[in-house]
Amino acid sequence: MNDRRADEGSLESTEADRSTRANESASERREPRDPGSRETPSSQPPDPDRSGTEPGPGTDPNRGWATLAFALALVSFVTAGATAAIHDLTTAAAGAAVLALAFAALGAVALTEGSGVAASLAEGWAEHRLYVWFATALFGGGVVLGAALVAAGIDLTELFLELLSEEFGDEELVDDELAEGGGIELSATFFLVQNTPPFLAAIFGALTLGLVTTIIMVFNGIIVGNIAVVTGLEVGFGPIVALLAPHGIFELPALFIAAGVGFRFLHRAGQRLVGSRDSLFTKTYVYRTTLLVVFGWLLLALAAFVEAYLTIVIAETLFPELAEP
Repeated sequence: MNDRRADEGSLESTEADRSTRANESASERREPRDPGSRETPSSQPPDPDRSGTEPGPGTDPNRGWATLAFALALVSFVTAGATAAIHDLTTAAAGAAVLALAFAALGAVALTEGSGVAASLAEGWAEHRLYVWFATALFGGGVVLGAALVAAGIDLTELFLELLSEEFGDEELVDDELAEGGGIELSATFFLVQNTPPFLAAIFGALTLGLVTTIIMVFNGIIVGNIAVVTGLEVGFGPIVALLAPHGIFELPALFIAAGVGFRFLHRAGQRLVGSRDSLFTKTYVYRTTLLVVFGWLLLALAAFVEAYLTIVIAETLFPELAEP
């Protein structure tokens, strides 16, 4: 009898030990990994250029960029058709059509390449977006400052007209043509030639520790804010929006992207200087940043076509009084 009880006790003890070990094993599996642990699935160190630039879970950068590219292609095709139908400018219409094909090609590539151009654009945007928002904030601050100058009695219209005359070349010739009720031919080439230098200056302004980039953003904001408020108080703000929005929705993001690239490069240079970054340039950084800059310039080109051939048409359609001499 005693032996049987001993055997039963031993059996219960063995089963208890097994249960304890099973619970400990399950507890170990449930324990979170030590955040300081250096264990990684691969012995390769993470790429510092890719840190924080991956799309979030559930996102599809290819589809997103394809949708955007096809939408821009549609706008370009509409611009090309309007240019040919309204202005009878075959060469300009062909240029807008070529731009549409470029955007359409980007959309097609985004749909067919799983980790190619679209993924690199997505990574480039993820890396630069905070700096693009910073540039946008600088411009917005300039707009507010320009509006505040109006409240203080300062009108920058004359300054703007002087700058405009300098862009056209001969100020007296410009004044004469406007006084005679004529017009100055504003082509997409003109706007693109005028807007590309500020676009590039916003990027390479990083070499001035960001000073030139900051000035471009703030100064343009001041001019736009001041002139918009001054003119809006005279003729209404509806026509002002109609004269700025059609091309501004493409031109301003292009400039913000350029400024964001400049600010990001300045930050990388600072990181390299203090030793927190091993190299200033890498192949992946140069590649995806170049793609982002090219995309920004294509936006600038689209803005030039819209401003030259569509903005006035849209504004005069919405506000017929603008067509009056």
